Amino acid sequence: MKKNYLFVILAAAMMICSCSKEVIEVQGRLIATKKVSKEAGSFMLPITVNETSRLVWRVRPLDNWLHLSEADQNWKQNAYNVTVNYDSNQSSAQTFNFARVGYLVVETYDGFVADTVKVMQRGLTPYMELANVEVEASMTECEVAFNSNLTDACRPAMTFSANEDWVESIEYLNCGTHMLVKFSANSGAERQAELTVAFTDSWGETTEAKCVLTQKTVVE
Repeated sequence: MKKNYLFVILAAAMMICSCSKEVIEVQGRLIATKKVSKEAGSFMLPITVNETSRLVWRVRPLDNWLHLSEADQNWKQNAYNVTVNYDSNQSSAQTFNFARVGYLVVETYDGFVADTVKVMQRGLTPYMELANVEVEASMTECEVAFNSNLTDACRPAMTFSANEDWVESIEYLNCGTHMLVKFSANSGAERQAELTVAFTDSWGETTEAKCVLTQKTVVE
């Protein structure tokens, strides 16, 4: 079956970006990526078509924070500059959320072509800090102070790891300020383990924090 193609003219601010984590399965080709500010705004998406193809096409947003006017969403047959409006990435007048990803589909009326434009909206820069901790040889668990601007409302899935196998488990406590670390008692010399907490946001960027857990030697 013969497949027609749309051609998207990219504005100077657009670029192809393959390193970001996808939150929706891309339809057809990922033909462009546009980064926008965390404040509300708009950008132009210039579309042109092969003049001999007689394609009928439209642009359709897949996320509710991306908006097109009725005229810009209507089916078209010729080149057209689509104006894409986007909402502010904030949950209140004072609080911004973390970066997010949205999608626009450029599709033809016959259904043979459905390509994707990805919109990456900036947001609050995340940070995490862990406090080093020292424990007695006989202890088998402790709490590690966890300082972050991650909140219960927007906390992503995090991974916990240690570089020593005597650390048995690490988990995030519901209090929002500490992690619970479990480990074996120490029967020998003082030892240390590096603990790491990390998460990957919707842009595909990783934020991590590290600390050192020191377990004292046995006192005779």
